[in-house]
Amino acid sequence: MRENSIGTTKPPMFPPLIFDVAPPRRFYGKCVLTLAIGVSTLGLAQLCLAQLCLAQKRFGSHASELSNAATLLRDRQYPAAIETYQTILKADPHNEKAALGLAAAYFGIYNYDQTRRVLRQAAAAHPESAAALVELGKLDIHLLHYDDAITELKRAVRRNPASAAAHEQLGVAYQAKGDEQNALAQLNEAIRLAPGSASEHYFRGTLYAERNDNDHAYQDAKEAHRLEPNTQTRELLAKTALHANKCDEAVEVLRPLADQEDVNPEDLYLLSRAYKCAGQTQRAQEVQDDYEKRSQKVQDAKTHKMHADHLATDAGELARKNQLAPALDLLNQALAEDPENGPTLALLAKIDFSRGDVSKAQEEITSALHSDPYNPDYLYVQGKILEKTDPARALEAFRRTVLVNPTESDAYYEMGELYLKLGDRSRALQALRRAVQLSPDDADYKKALADLSVKPMR
Repeated sequence: MRENSIGTTKPPMFPPLIFDVAPPRRFYGKCVLTLAIGVSTLGLAQLCLAQLCLAQKRFGSHASELSNAATLLRDRQYPAAIETYQTILKADPHNEKAALGLAAAYFGIYNYDQTRRVLRQAAAAHPESAAALVELGKLDIHLLHYDDAITELKRAVRRNPASAAAHEQLGVAYQAKGDEQNALAQLNEAIRLAPGSASEHYFRGTLYAERNDNDHAYQDAKEAHRLEPNTQTRELLAKTALHANKCDEAVEVLRPLADQEDVNPEDLYLLSRAYKCAGQTQRAQEVQDDYEKRSQKVQDAKTHKMHADHLATDAGELARKNQLAPALDLLNQALAEDPENGPTLALLAKIDFSRGDVSKAQEEITSALHSDPYNPDYLYVQGKILEKTDPARALEAFRRTVLVNPTESDAYYEMGELYLKLGDRSRALQALRRAVQLSPDDADYKKALADLSVKPMR
């Protein structure tokens, strides 16, 4: 079985990866200073001016691609964003903004190993910048690795003491560790450096709320919501308003959320409390009833999915032992629990494909990808199903597989075989070399590469 290291943890409230990074100034910034104070050697001045123009031209030449990549990222078209950022980095390996964007795209598909790899490379390539270290800290906070986050963020602060983001995230890491004193000191410094940041006021507001400092919590929550009105800042403002006995304000803040179809049940619970606080007992009871109904529905869905996931795992073990009848029985039970369960549909696709029912397998893997569009295992299975009937689409499926998980050697091998069938020997060699590089002990990969390498070109 092929393994992958892609996680399933959902992103935190304020997205942990940034995309707006100033162009690198390490060399040509010094040239600007040299030209400003004057130099006696004309050659040095000309060299600096040439390097300055070259660096600015290099950054400007990628501005359009960076903008396109950022749009793809915002639209959650992660494979396309990855490909665009990779193209930029191939032409300009030291483009920090592209590296951070690439890391963000990998984060979007839960490929945390690649996210970390790209950020570590960026941190090493830009020793005067704190940006990649800040993002590493955010990643570790997201993964609950708080000690590692503190280590990275302290390095970021040392690199750039004026980085508000570094101080903010260091404060968040300290808060998660229960070190309220250091957390408050860092968040205070972050707000001093960047008083117009919503996230800094939000995080400090949550810290004050945990300390039952209701007045300060409310002030920060109100400022965070003013700067960036969103669901998270709205929830914090409502909670702090309630604790400060500002009942009517809490009702007004939460009421718009109640009309949303996908409202979080916890927001309804808060709104019920706000109505009760404001003396509107009947409305409070109505919202409380709605909360209980929606909360139960959400819990039931989670329970059904969990049961279906377990059944699919057990079915997978049986299928690997070629016990297909009991495996299919478990998979049918899983679909009864959760008709759109991705692992179940993907395993059914594998079984049906092995039985020769290609059309059914294709429907099942398409449904699995609908639930998890960037799962590399699902993409790989889609490629295998399409190999004989639609080589071009199969190649695209394998290409997307390696975009979201660059360590997927099986997909590179399949790409090599397809390129060879399509008459593209050069790309076939590239794909097979990559497969062997990733899995140097795989005899099939090595034989395919050796055979192709000695095969004369037509």
